[in-house]
Amino acid sequence: MNNKGLDINFFIGIFLIFGILTWFRSTQVPSEDDSSSIINYTESNIDNTTELNDNDQNTTHFEDLDIDLEKESQYVLSNNILDIKISNYGASIKEVTLQDYYTYDSLELKLIQDLNFNFSFFMGEKKINSNSIIFNNVINEENKISFLYKDQQDNSLIFVYELLPDSYMVSFSVLTEEGSTYIEPNKLTWLQNANQLEKNLNNERNSTTINYSNNNKSSKQLSLVKDVQKNIEAPVWVAHKQQFFSTIISSENLFESVNLGISSPDDDSYVKSLKSEFNLSNDNTRKKYEFDLYFVPNKYSLLASFEKGFESLVPLGWGVFGWVNKFLIIPMFNFLDNFGLNYGLIILIIAVVIKLILFWPTRSSYLSMAKMRVLKPEIDTINEKIEDPVQRQQAHMNLYRKTGVNPLGGCLPMLLQMPILIALFRFFPASIELRQQSFLWADDLSTYDSILDLGFNIPLYGDHISLFAILMTLATVLQMFYSNQMSSQNAQMPQMKYVMYTMPVIFLFVMNNYSSALSYYYFLANLITFAQQAIIRNSMDDNKLYAMLQENKKKPIKKSKFQQRLEELAKKQKTK
Repeated sequence: MNNKGLDINFFIGIFLIFGILTWFRSTQVPSEDDSSSIINYTESNIDNTTELNDNDQNTTHFEDLDIDLEKESQYVLSNNILDIKISNYGASIKEVTLQDYYTYDSLELKLIQDLNFNFSFFMGEKKINSNSIIFNNVINEENKISFLYKDQQDNSLIFVYELLPDSYMVSFSVLTEEGSTYIEPNKLTWLQNANQLEKNLNNERNSTTINYSNNNKSSKQLSLVKDVQKNIEAPVWVAHKQQFFSTIISSENLFESVNLGISSPDDDSYVKSLKSEFNLSNDNTRKKYEFDLYFVPNKYSLLASFEKGFESLVPLGWGVFGWVNKFLIIPMFNFLDNFGLNYGLIILIIAVVIKLILFWPTRSSYLSMAKMRVLKPEIDTINEKIEDPVQRQQAHMNLYRKTGVNPLGGCLPMLLQMPILIALFRFFPASIELRQQSFLWADDLSTYDSILDLGFNIPLYGDHISLFAILMTLATVLQMFYSNQMSSQNAQMPQMKYVMYTMPVIFLFVMNNYSSALSYYYFLANLITFAQQAIIRNSMDDNKLYAMLQENKKKPIKKSKFQQRLEELAKKQKTK
């Protein structure tokens, strides 16, 4: 017990590392079972949307249609947020550009390029794949484009896209004119090769997956690290999610099921291949099928405004960690952001505010450690006199009870800080507001900062040196050193302090490739903690504290209700 202060710090450190490594490259929503079957999409799989029965003798193909195949026309649907290019070949979206964002190398951010889009259905006795026909009749109106296909029997098929001003949502409708043969839907296929949009390809790849929802309130996701496929019943929306951007398909009561698939390439040509193949409901009276398409940045407030549970795409953490982010960190961050401050300054203010909130628990922790420190001579005396471990432990507890010292008093207040630490570990890397925002030498706070590119890769470390990660490590060592000096209880297990100092090294390797905003925050938090420790230490007089503990010995020991009950039970046993 005489090394209690060190034990507390050690276990807190281990808990922190465990938490960070557990949630490292994970998300706030439950992942599907990793036992899902593994798939690998080849190039032929990608180029040809399979499972559409193209060999069916009743399926209509290019060569079956009386159309001109020599020229493709593309039409632009645009507002102040999105530019969407739609081809008359299949009336499908070919390209989506987000106007307010750029790629890591300052190019236009094209969220969609060469999308494999196909609507499969029956018209009469013929099965038709929309990507196998050309819509030659196009009506281009303000905010809306209509594509019309009519066969030799005057059966018509109309695709309509509508984009309102200031909107990330595109309304997509499939319908027939009066008198046309009923459309019996079959499948809607959406296959996207996600482009690299961020600086750190590996981190972006490990953040790219498919989310789905069955209730418009929350979502689940497929694996972040494995190539998998999964069949889902009755989804209301499906999202192809990248690190900071998502493509979402939503429809009420139209999706009977969806087959989801994720595949990673063998090279760096793209991030991942994401496939959603929807089985559509069959309604013999329906003449119109409506879908909502969203091309959105993963900004929490924006996604929440749709009121469909899209905000679950932002990985804020599970349980209490997500609550801390939703109800404390995000409101504070948004409030400060309204003042137009540099994000480095915002992070500094957040660090100061959080440390002020935690000041009294921190003071309580160090006060408890100080009490243990001044009692160390008495603890040493007990250890010298009593050899039996059980009796020695009982003597320790009696001393603590007489002096009013809680041996766990230094641990519990510090554990209260853990939800905030882990919540921030999720918040900063997931905040699109920090994307491409510079501070000091960091040109993008959402990813790692680099003061030196090594030109070679060090396993588990990377090919660069992050200065913020180094500063965070040094500040952690400084804070730990001073904390150990305050506890002064390392006599029995001096080797523990060396184990403690391995923790910052682990953090150095982890944080070198992580968000520089996170490393910067931990650096600030450790410096502030060090300052708080110094203030608290200088405000304490060990002699006065020891005298107070001796006075406590003279007071009658107040028994807890639990102790009183135990004594009552013991008396009853004796009387029997």
